[in-house]
Amino acid sequence: MAAVAAGWFGRAPLAGWQFQQAQRLFHRGEHEDAVHRLGWVVRIAPDKALASAARLLKAEILELQLNRPQQALLAYLTLVRDDPRSPQAEKALRQAARIYRNRLHDYGNALPLLQRLADAGVADADRIRYQIADCYFRLANYEQARIEFETLQKLYPQSPLQPEVSYRIGVALLLEGKPERAAEVFERTAKRWPDDRFALEALWSLAGIYERRDELVRARRLLAGLRGRYPLPELLEKRIGRIDDRIRRKKKAI
Repeated sequence: MAAVAAGWFGRAPLAGWQFQQAQRLFHRGEHEDAVHRLGWVVRIAPDKALASAARLLKAEILELQLNRPQQALLAYLTLVRDDPRSPQAEKALRQAARIYRNRLHDYGNALPLLQRLADAGVADADRIRYQIADCYFRLANYEQARIEFETLQKLYPQSPLQPEVSYRIGVALLLEGKPERAAEVFERTAKRWPDDRFALEALWSLAGIYERRDELVRARRLLAGLRGRYPLPELLEKRIGRIDDRIRRKKKAI
């Protein structure tokens, strides 16, 4: 039917009319019908720009209104493949990466999409590189995650993500089995951004390194300095209490 109508009215006018109808259906909440109309637009539109706009809207409806992430993912990736230079391609690439990361937890497939965005020099490249590092971290590739965080640190020295990135480098080093280097990073983070919440987390983690070294007095002193600053005061007091118990037991054993 679409082909017959296209031949009668002309493909471009019909595609434009169908797109307008799809938008009206979308705004009325008739999402299934809107998706069907947008499929027509993609098939008959001679204008690549209109086809890409239709694909993007179709993908967004599938994802956000109809909760069909797999179908939305296919629509986003098809748009990127068929019209990579379109204004919609960057958004489609972002949305596809977000579905992989946040909905499907498929970090391996998210990585090449995020890398494409980073290589394209998007405006928020620091946040994209953060997501790349986080994907490696969630894949338990802590060394590569650290390398990516360090790259972000060097490329974007003015990024507001710097305190968190510095802290996460320390965490990655801990998970790599390098507590000495991790301690240095945590100390540096706390000194450089003393009022940032990640500086407090760095001190919390540094105290854990001291505890594992059995440097209990040093760990207690560090944690006591977090009183009135750490966002979870009850947890802080419990931890200090446990260290006090260890110190008492240690003294009795001597």
